Amino acid sequence: MSRLHLVGICLLLSVSASHYTYKGIAGERAKKYDSVKNDESKPSDSAKKSTSKPEAHTTTSTEHQTSPRKTFHESTHKSAASTSHHQTSHHVHKEAPKSPKRKTNGTKSGIALKGKELYVNGERFFLKGVAYSPVPLGDDPLYGAPYGDYYTNEYSAFWVRDFPLLKAMGANTIRTYAWNTTRNHTEFLDMAYENDIKVTITYFLGSTLQTPIKSKDDLEAVAVKFGKQVGKYKDHPAILGWTFGNEINGGWNGFIYAIDGIYGCGWMPQDFPAGCGSFDFKNKTHFCYNATSCLYEKLYTWIDRAAYHAHQNLGDENYRLIMSTFADIDLLSQKIGMFGKFMPNIDIWAAQIYRGKNFGDGENDFLLQVSNSSDKPLAITEYGVDAYMDSCGICTKEHCPTPCYNTPTNETKGYGEDQKTHAIWVAALTGRLYQGYKEGLGVMGGYVMAWIDEAWKTTTHFPTNICADNTKKKKNGGWKYHFPHKKFDPKTCDFKAHVECPNLNIWKPSLCGQYMPAFPDHYLNEGFFGINTVYGVDGTNVNGIEPRLVYAVLQDMWLAKIDPILAWHTTLTK
Repeated sequence: MSRLHLVGICLLLSVSASHYTYKGIAGERAKKYDSVKNDESKPSDSAKKSTSKPEAHTTTSTEHQTSPRKTFHESTHKSAASTSHHQTSHHVHKEAPKSPKRKTNGTKSGIALKGKELYVNGERFFLKGVAYSPVPLGDDPLYGAPYGDYYTNEYSAFWVRDFPLLKAMGANTIRTYAWNTTRNHTEFLDMAYENDIKVTITYFLGSTLQTPIKSKDDLEAVAVKFGKQVGKYKDHPAILGWTFGNEINGGWNGFIYAIDGIYGCGWMPQDFPAGCGSFDFKNKTHFCYNATSCLYEKLYTWIDRAAYHAHQNLGDENYRLIMSTFADIDLLSQKIGMFGKFMPNIDIWAAQIYRGKNFGDGENDFLLQVSNSSDKPLAITEYGVDAYMDSCGICTKEHCPTPCYNTPTNETKGYGEDQKTHAIWVAALTGRLYQGYKEGLGVMGGYVMAWIDEAWKTTTHFPTNICADNTKKKKNGGWKYHFPHKKFDPKTCDFKAHVECPNLNIWKPSLCGQYMPAFPDHYLNEGFFGINTVYGVDGTNVNGIEPRLVYAVLQDMWLAKIDPILAWHTTLTK
C-alpha cells in the first residue's frame, strides 16, 4: 500500500487576542508526526480482545456532561417499582407507531437525509466532528454560572480562539453540551456559520435532579419543551441537528428508573442474572423479558415524542437531524434492533463508543451491528482515547498496582503523556468511520472527544475510581482520611484507583479515571482527552491552548484533496 506524503507538516498557526495564544506545530513535533504516519504497530492483544467495560464506581450524577464511559453495574439504584426479584411484569407488547410521512429534505435548511446518506447543500456530508465544551481552567460547570453554557455572547472570546483553528484542522461540525434555553445563542451560531462549521446542539436534560420526571404528564411536558426550543432556532443555517439529552439510557441520569417507576415495568438494574442489565432475551420466561421490553418501549416512545414535537416545530422546509445520544451499555445494538421501531420520528442513531482502537471486532463491531439491524444511519457522537499513558493500568505477573500512587508529576519511568499513541488510535478510529461511510454501512462519521482537556472532570463529583474512607463522610463532613492523611487506608480505595482521587483541587492536574482494558494503557484518564492542552492561571480569562500531535494528524486526514483516511486506517491497523 502506498504511503501518503507529508502534508503541511510544519503547521505554524498563530491567533492573537488579549488573553490567549496558540502555539504552532513545528520542529520536534514534525518529527513525531512523521513517526506516527510510519508506525504500523498493532494494539496490544488485551486491547484488541477487550470490548466490554469493567465494573467501576458509579454514582447518580448531576454534571452537565455525564461520563460516556460508565459501566452498567448500578446495583445501588432501584426504582420504586422494582424492589423485588419476584415481581412479575404484566407488560403487553404494543404495535409500534407507523413511520411518519414526513419529508427529509429541507429546502430552506439545505439538510437532507436520503436513505442512510446525509447531504448538506446538495453534497454528501461526512461528519468530521469535535465534541466542543470550552470549560476554562478553574471553572466547574456544576457549581457556578454559566453551568457549562459557554455559547452566549459574553463568552465569545472562546469561539474567537477556537473556530478558526477548528476550521483550519478540517472540522466541519461540532457538538455542544450545556444549553440554557432562557439565553440567546444566536451570536455563537453566527460565528460557527461564518467559519463553515455545522452545529449539533445537545438539549440539556442533565439528570432527573435537573429534569424531574414523576408522571406521564412530566414526560410529555419535557418533550413539548424540547420541540419549542428546536423551533426557536429553526431558521439558523448553522444548525445540523439536535440531540434530546445526553446518554439518557444511562442509569446514572435517573431517567430509566423514573420511567420504570411510572409504568411499573419491574426492571432491575443489576447485571443479569441478578438483575436485567445486559439481558439477552434468550429466556422468554424470565421476568426480565417483559420488564426490559416494557422499559425500552416506554423509553424509546418518550424519545420519539420529543422528536415528533421537534419536527412539528421545524416544518419540512427547515428539516434538521433529530437524535438522542446513547451510552454504549446494556447491549445497545440489540436494543436498537428490537425496539428501534418505537422511534419512527428519530432520524439517525447516535452513540458514544469507547471500545479501544476500533468499534469492536468481528461480530462485536458496533458499526456492523447497527447497519444490519436498522435502516437508519449512525453517527458516533463521541469517540477517542485519552493522551496519557498511565502506569496504573498496567498489570504484570509480578505486579498489578492497586491503589496507584503515581501522579502527573511523579510518574513511573516510561509513562506519562503519550501524544503519538493518542494520535494513532484517534486516526485509526476516524479511519474506521470513514471506511464504514465509503462502504455503504450508513455510517455518517463522528465527533472526536474532545477539543480541549477537561480538568473539571477529575474533581469530587465526577464518577471515577476513588480512594477515601467513605464511612467517615457524613460524620466528619468530607473526605477526612483522603491521601496523604496519616490515617489514610488503602483498603478504602476502589480497584485501580489513584490515591489522589477524588481530586480536591480543580487547578491541579490529576489522573482520576477508571480501569479500562480496551484502552492502550488499560486506563481511562478523564482529564486528558483534548485535541489541545489548556494552560492559564485564571479561570475568568480565556486560557491558552496548545495542540497535541493529533491536531496535525486530523488535519492531514480531513483536509487532503486525495482520499487519505482509508490509507491511514489501513496503515495503522494492519
